[in-house]
Amino acid sequence: MKVGSFFPDRPLPTLYAMAADDLPLHFNMDELTEKQKADHYEQNQLLAMLQSALLSISKPADYVALFDAFSRPPWDAFLRNQHAMAARAGAEMVPLDHLLYAPVETYYETIATMLPKVDLLTLLMMSRSNQVLHKDQGAIERMLKLNSKFHFAENAPLFGIPTPETIIAQQPLSGNNRVEDFFARHENRIILKMTGQPGARSVKAVASTAEADEYLTSYRPTDPVLVQQRLQLENYEEWTADLLITEDSVALDNVRRILVTDGLWIGNFIYADPPVTDSQKAELLKVGAYARKFGFGTRTGDCLGIDYFIGKDGEVLITEINPRWTAGLFPTQVLRRVNKARRDAVPYFELVRLEDYETFQAFCARHLPNQSDGPFSVMPLGFSPYEREIDGVKRVFTWMVVIGDFPAYRKAAKQVLGESGLPNGDLVPL
Repeated sequence: MKVGSFFPDRPLPTLYAMAADDLPLHFNMDELTEKQKADHYEQNQLLAMLQSALLSISKPADYVALFDAFSRPPWDAFLRNQHAMAARAGAEMVPLDHLLYAPVETYYETIATMLPKVDLLTLLMMSRSNQVLHKDQGAIERMLKLNSKFHFAENAPLFGIPTPETIIAQQPLSGNNRVEDFFARHENRIILKMTGQPGARSVKAVASTAEADEYLTSYRPTDPVLVQQRLQLENYEEWTADLLITEDSVALDNVRRILVTDGLWIGNFIYADPPVTDSQKAELLKVGAYARKFGFGTRTGDCLGIDYFIGKDGEVLITEINPRWTAGLFPTQVLRRVNKARRDAVPYFELVRLEDYETFQAFCARHLPNQSDGPFSVMPLGFSPYEREIDGVKRVFTWMVVIGDFPAYRKAAKQVLGESGLPNGDLVPL
């Protein structure tokens, strides 16, 4: 069995096993700060959505490893409903008896005791957390470089990769002349980035060094800080992309525009015909050359994600890379299986009231791709089997792709769930 962060859609029988791996890569899990503990707990709750989404992008010969919360009511019934809907929409599905269950606390250790006979074991990313499966210290050393915002900031210019202006500093930032000058030069529009969690959990917009130092009190005072020019959203659009990287090739697999409301990510827009120019593609492929230079990529094919901005003149600035599976990879793969009408699509996360979730699944079942002729269709991707209480209301964090007319979807769903039934859907700027 080969173990790695292999790209989806490999023809060989595969076991998919994915949990929150970023913090275990960089830190001793027995020495986490309180913020890191909270971040890791929440990240595993979100990773559960990716686990359940794997059902729709695998195949009958595959296996998927889930947190054992999925095996208990009411989540087990919700999972069976999702599986049946995806199959009706036309996705080739992993069988329900090919699902493996493991406690979140000992996820990889438990999976190691029940490995099925498959050719590939695909992880979210190579990390210390899953070393019991891959036993590859060299892979961890490569990941410590390639998954580091600091390593990328230092090395990207050597590969001609365009990035926002960035410096690396030590705490405190106030009183540091170099940092103060950097803030002033960029009119106090600054992004701080720290090692640790993916996405917004280790990224913070600040407007002064004093504000930055206040934010940094939740980190260790010895932790380095990446200080980056914050691009003005009125001049740039934010995008993400995935590269398929092998030992001797780099290919652009997909691009997705990020939908932003009040400065916060709320979803993605996936064009049926992506508007990528040759020059933009060339800049993105430079990232693949950078990753391959540092040992990333296998004969089987690995995934690497890119966060980037496109300016008004089409110029590209790359802000971050992720040598692993990305959340955006899931909907692009699902759309290739079910979006036969080739319509634009919006994947996003919703918070549905727990008492309404069965009703919401029934709504999705009436509007599945290839089963409905309406202005929109809904493809369920996944959900988290860990209820969230918000303002006294228990909610399910669920993930879907809306294909076609998003406002029409929003109107129809609220007729079923009520005017307050789509708190995130109301924020999608479409």
